[in-house]
Amino acid sequence: MEKLLARLDRRFGRHAPEGIILWVVGISGALHLLVFARPEIAHLLWLDPAAVMRGEVWRIVTFLFAPVGPVTGSGLLWTALGLWFLHTMGTALEAQWGSFRFDMFFFLGALATLAVSFVVGPASGRFVAEALLLAFAVEFPEYEVLLLILPVKVKYLGFLSGGLMVYAFITGDLATRAAVGVALADFLLFCGSTLRDRMRGAAAVRRRTAPAFSPQPRKARVCAKCGKSEADDPNLEFRVCDCQDKCHGKLTEYCLEHARAH
Repeated sequence: MEKLLARLDRRFGRHAPEGIILWVVGISGALHLLVFARPEIAHLLWLDPAAVMRGEVWRIVTFLFAPVGPVTGSGLLWTALGLWFLHTMGTALEAQWGSFRFDMFFFLGALATLAVSFVVGPASGRFVAEALLLAFAVEFPEYEVLLLILPVKVKYLGFLSGGLMVYAFITGDLATRAAVGVALADFLLFCGSTLRDRMRGAAAVRRRTAPAFSPQPRKARVCAKCGKSEADDPNLEFRVCDCQDKCHGKLTEYCLEHARAH
């Protein structure tokens, strides 16, 4: 896949639009403000294949950015923070990948979600954004964000997001499972090789830094009386004594001969 993307980038990359994440953030912010002001029109923005066939074609775009529920004043604050982070992730990935690959990642996920919605029923477009978070976590795992006052590395947010997506896949309806499956497939298509390399690299680091176990050779036993040791005679037997008279309570080793008569 990497070779195919590289060939397509060389051929069509100069035609790829730049900075589409600004449009994504702008449209999403505008639709959230619209629903905040006019909650009754929220359902007109969601994907409804039957309505699209009746001429409401704007739904094939707005479903990706529209809120799935009512928007409150505090909700607008969280939306603003989320869109700021979305912009951060998008610009970083575009700088890392180039505009062509980033655009392909986003549009392929959006179009696939749209396609499965016409097959299995209306699906949420939020999983496309969650796939973007997974991609960001793979490319920039050590990047830190502040959750309230706690700095958290984005790789842990990626683990959390991936776990929630798997949970949604297990517990959701058919349309939800299809949307999650499409988002995860999009992520693996564009980030699978990077993820595999990082996992291999982490395993190699653990192998290099793990302390090597090398058993220490046992110290040869030596008779405190005659000085003979196991090196002189492997069959030599030893006894340990701690008598007060000769050994003064200290553990002392003797060969069998001198252990009996020391």
